[in-house]
Amino acid sequence: MAEVLEFHDAPVFSYPLASADMRYIEIEKRDVYLRIDPEMGLVFQGEISGCGPGCYITLNEILLEFAMSCEGCREDNAASQEVVSFGEHLGEILAAKTNSDITDIPDSEKLSTVFKCILNSMAAKYIENIKENHLEYSLDCCPISECASSSGLSRSVEMAHRAFTALCSSLINALAPDWVLIEPSEEDTNIPIHKIIVASL
Repeated sequence: MAEVLEFHDAPVFSYPLASADMRYIEIEKRDVYLRIDPEMGLVFQGEISGCGPGCYITLNEILLEFAMSCEGCREDNAASQEVVSFGEHLGEILAAKTNSDITDIPDSEKLSTVFKCILNSMAAKYIENIKENHLEYSLDCCPISECASSSGLSRSVEMAHRAFTALCSSLINALAPDWVLIEPSEEDTNIPIHKIIVASL
């Protein structure tokens, strides 16, 4: 991802970084920002304070890292709820940031705007098919799974998918409550994401 030009004063979220070995060990803190990329527009970006552009990461690794940070939870249900809450929080932040700029356009265009932000934040390659009552994205590959394979965070994939699904649902609920997320589903978090489908009720 190219270095961004516009910076916000404070991160929208921060979380502890865990080691990628067999045990959970907190080693650093990651800050999450919403920033303007000169080529892609508004994107989520993660960084470590003082580390500079060499430490910037995409939304894929943000979701994977946060999922790993939840391994310190004593119960699986608590970890699952943490990643869902994280995804919902990111969706609420993005909806609040963009709502005033897109309030007067049709719901399909509102959702197209924010889903492009999400997919650009993931450096995903995709094809968009937008209709009045239907929005579909076909992905060349699952960006979270691909990132996990290259970064050594494979054991966090299912939880990261859960957070991503919660993020998508949160955006839809905030910006177009008459629409629903069809794919990916909450039940299929163990399956790579190749399509995102949203439709009006």
